Amino acid sequence: MKYDVIIIGSGPTALWTAFNLQKENLSIAILEKNTFSSGGLVNDCKLNLNPEICMDIDELKITIKEAEKYIREIDNKFLEHGADKTLYGTNEEEIKKWQIRAERCGAKLISSKQRHIGTDMSIKLIQSFKKELEKNKVKFFLNTEVKEIEKNKEFKLKTNKGDFYSKYLVVAPGRSGAYWLRNQAKKQRIDYKWGPIDVGVRIELPSEIYDPITDIVYDPKFIFLTKHHGDKVRTFCTNKHGKVRLEPKNGDFILVNGDALKNHKTMNTNFAILNTINLTEPYADTTEYGRDIAKEVNRLGGGKPIVQRMGDFLDGRRSKLKTFFSKEKNYHLVKPTIDIKKQVVPGDISMAYPGRIVNNLYDSLVILDKIVPGVLHSSNLIYAPEIKFYDTKYITDKYLETNLDNLFVGGDGAGKSRGITGAALNGILIAKGIKNKL
Repeated sequence: MKYDVIIIGSGPTALWTAFNLQKENLSIAILEKNTFSSGGLVNDCKLNLNPEICMDIDELKITIKEAEKYIREIDNKFLEHGADKTLYGTNEEEIKKWQIRAERCGAKLISSKQRHIGTDMSIKLIQSFKKELEKNKVKFFLNTEVKEIEKNKEFKLKTNKGDFYSKYLVVAPGRSGAYWLRNQAKKQRIDYKWGPIDVGVRIELPSEIYDPITDIVYDPKFIFLTKHHGDKVRTFCTNKHGKVRLEPKNGDFILVNGDALKNHKTMNTNFAILNTINLTEPYADTTEYGRDIAKEVNRLGGGKPIVQRMGDFLDGRRSKLKTFFSKEKNYHLVKPTIDIKKQVVPGDISMAYPGRIVNNLYDSLVILDKIVPGVLHSSNLIYAPEIKFYDTKYITDKYLETNLDNLFVGGDGAGKSRGITGAALNGILIAKGIKNKL
């Protein structure tokens, strides 16, 4: 099958690329290995409307004003397809109070206007967007996994559904496809460099502890510089009244994540706390480093992620199933939103994570507990591995075209965004780049 433009992945980069090309009289196909768009667009679907959070404008070679203009376009499109009109993060007076509080405790709070669509509602939004594109003759091939990319005069994609051909290729496979993308880049001699990786844990606690801040900022971003090493740690992906979940198995390991539904709430809130890691000489491959950590956690968990009570983590003890709900230790006060007998295993995260990362997480949690008292309560839960793979950065022009002619990359998996809004903006830039070549 042959098309003018083929897009690998059906996340926000793909949708906005196709949307901005659909009137150019081009044949367009979107190939997706899953049934629905995977990643953040279907998982919780939070929209950060602040360029400081969802992208690196220097990486994208755009100005703040340009980014803000694109974000307004993206937000309006989400609203058109059914996004909740509720806008969080608008109470500037209260936000300022929390920022001062964070600063006094040794942290920084970055605020953003945000929308929360929810995992349950995001599927409807995706289907609505998909129908619009299909009306304009954009073809979707779901459950279609690209095995190999080849390039001669045109691109040839080997998939489980046969071969596809195109003149222009957009590769946006998301974080779960980052390792696959890098392998393809090596084979096709696409230029890239290593960037930082985020390794951390996911915290689950009673919503009443975190409600004072999430009532003001739905997904607060706290930034810490740690005492022991001066490393950067940040909170990420807060799910108010949400649940912890596992990501699909990624080769040799399973990662922890979280989401929240719009119409069904739990008693808990969860969020990630992540240590940003840069590697230099003689070893700089942050992707492999992160994968090794994830595999080690899963190995100690007998093939599953690990969960640990906060009290055990602080005391340097392994959590065990027989004491996991101990009333004597007050561990019965927080009930996990995930099955700890089937999906995760009680254990000791510090046995799997490098000591420097454990120290950094500990330092940051101590500060966060001063800002939001109750974070360090012994009954709270810590899950690992929580790792964000968007560290391989591809060398591109301002339209995200690589050194391989007519091949464009976008989204978190290509190191060009940090979330839904940034990934959608990538799609707008890519479409402009393709238009310029017509």
